[in-house]
Amino acid sequence: MDEQILEIINKLKGSLLGIGLTNENILNAIEENSNIDVCYLLNNISLTGKKFSITKRGKNKKINIKKIKKQFKKKSLDNIICNFDIIKQFYRSFVPNSIYLCNQTIYIYGKKDDLKKLKQKYLRYTKEVKIEKDSILIINACGTKNHFLKDLFYKIKDFGIDFVDLVTDILVN
Repeated sequence: MDEQILEIINKLKGSLLGIGLTNENILNAIEENSNIDVCYLLNNISLTGKKFSITKRGKNKKINIKKIKKQFKKKSLDNIICNFDIIKQFYRSFVPNSIYLCNQTIYIYGKKDDLKKLKQKYLRYTKEVKIEKDSILIINACGTKNHFLKDLFYKIKDFGIDFVDLVTDILVN
């Protein structure tokens, strides 16, 4: 899977948001790619360099994944690469926020079973969603739009589905 992510990184252009990228080979590939202008990393590793920063002012601070929409402007990022294990507990808010922020492509890697559920969430916004054989979800975010009421409706719907699942699990057990 790391080899495929390295191939993806070598093709990227513009700005990049990386969430949960901890492998040194991946970080070195981002640094070596001359087409990537700025890379924002949200992980426990703090790197200093020309491309790596958390905020535009150079201050090193933590950004909550739920409130990531407040840190960046609309369609300000060209690409997003993230690890599904990191965003698993925040995926309800991450899906509309990633569509709001990203201009071109979103890459999410993880287990294939988890990515099938996430694929259904992204199909609400765009029709160009595919899962590669190495468990990488590729979402084309060109021309996608969010609307406050649409996002609110889907949050309520997802909460209702999760609540019904919880109640059925309690009653069955």
